[in-house]
Amino acid sequence: MTTKKGTFIVIDGGEGSGTTTVAKEIVQKFGWGAVYTREPGGSPYAEKIRELVLSDDAKTSDVETQFALFWAARRDHIKKTIAPALAEGKVVICDRFDSSTYAYQLIAQEQVQLIELFWKIREHFLGEYVPNVYVLLDVSPETGIARAKGRNEDLNHFDKRKIDFHKSVNKGLKEFVITKAEHGSVVDAEQPLEKVIEDTMVIVQERLTQ
Repeated sequence: MTTKKGTFIVIDGGEGSGTTTVAKEIVQKFGWGAVYTREPGGSPYAEKIRELVLSDDAKTSDVETQFALFWAARRDHIKKTIAPALAEGKVVICDRFDSSTYAYQLIAQEQVQLIELFWKIREHFLGEYVPNVYVLLDVSPETGIARAKGRNEDLNHFDKRKIDFHKSVNKGLKEFVITKAEHGSVVDAEQPLEKVIEDTMVIVQERLTQ
């Protein structure tokens, strides 16, 4: 893969936290110098895996199978989309990343035996493409699920989980972004959307000037 030159920003959060909206707004503010991408997905092959892992059929597979599929999609995403954009010096804004895998597969589904493997795969698959900063849009699971159900979109099998699952996701995201990630920041996503975007933009701009 090509050498990293640009800046890699991850925006993550639980269901209904607004990651997609905020990420796209940040990209729009930067203009041509920024690229929006997402996980799972972000490359043609990874998008096919996205359809699989978010389908109701995914409920019939075990967590380790899902874990492997998410990492397979991520590897292709990095190689086909993220690495080329960074090589061009662009700001890559990614809607979810490995922080979600840590929270959804390991913490929320109580797969602590996979934690050591997670970090080994992460080191090997990410290489130099470790995000420059993770921004967690923090919203209570109750508020987030209410927002998700209010959207005119089909809910995936994660959206449909019970509230305790989403509380564990929230715990896992905070654990990763605050204590595990190389650089992490938290934004209060209970605020009005414009304020969430503004606070996120401040974090991104601060990172770009370092």
